[in-house]
Amino acid sequence: MSEEVKKWFDDFINNIVQKIRAGKELNALETQVITNYASNQVLYEYLERRLSELERNLRDEIRKTREELLVNDEKVKQELLASDERIKQELLANDERIKQELLAHVDKVKQELLANDEKLKQELMAHVEKVKQELLVNDERIKQELLANDEKIKQELLAHVDKVKQELLANDEKVKQELKDEIQRVKTDLETKIKEVDKKVEATRSDLGLVAEEFYVKNFVDYLQSNGEKVISIYRHYETSLGEIDAVIETSAKVYAVEIKLRAEVSDVDDLLSKTKALKEELGREVYPVLTGSRINKTVRGYAKGLGILVI
Repeated sequence: MSEEVKKWFDDFINNIVQKIRAGKELNALETQVITNYASNQVLYEYLERRLSELERNLRDEIRKTREELLVNDEKVKQELLASDERIKQELLANDERIKQELLAHVDKVKQELLANDEKLKQELMAHVEKVKQELLVNDERIKQELLANDEKIKQELLAHVDKVKQELLANDEKVKQELKDEIQRVKTDLETKIKEVDKKVEATRSDLGLVAEEFYVKNFVDYLQSNGEKVISIYRHYETSLGEIDAVIETSAKVYAVEIKLRAEVSDVDDLLSKTKALKEELGREVYPVLTGSRINKTVRGYAKGLGILVI
């Protein structure tokens, strides 16, 4: 049955196209159907392009931010390593210079002592010892000063690294929040547009529902007439005490309560039985329930037939 509906709808659209090509005037239903069909196609294509563009832009922005952070981290690392290496080389050069100066001075004193007598030797030895002690004291002082300076530089570098780290973390959080805000804004815009599309689709679905009801009522009338029953009257959207019946068809011999479902469920079968019973009490005569539609699965069909419902 669904293939028949699809064929009917395709034929309906083709007829509209032929009328447009021939320059004929369309009626209200044809105009509404072709307008909704074209609007939905354009809107779906626009949404698809817009979603793809937003997704691509977000990926590029995230990649660019990540690359900038990695480059900045590497730059800070290299600057710190270069600074440490420079200080190390300066300290080593200074130590070597002092060492060479001391060795040269000691060698000079040694030569002078060898050239002089024992007295001078003793005096020089005493003097050398004195100088030695002074140099040792001076070396210790220099060592302590260098150690203190190294510790100061170390603390300054650690403080600078921590400051840079905090700035990077703060910037990361800022970028993260900006991305969240942008994603939320895009999401809100898309939800609004989707709601608008849903409204248009619902309107189209309502029009298609009316067309489908007309088709299935005519199909059932043809079925009755092919079985020799004469249709006397057709009441559409018949109101009962338990709700609306899509169509009530009266023939010369029987009354049928027809429920049309594009996709029937078990609960629809129960509702149809309840409405049929209410109609029977209102009319004071037997009423035969009928279930018809494009998608009635095996389970629903078997359940309905088991309750005496005619399934078309």
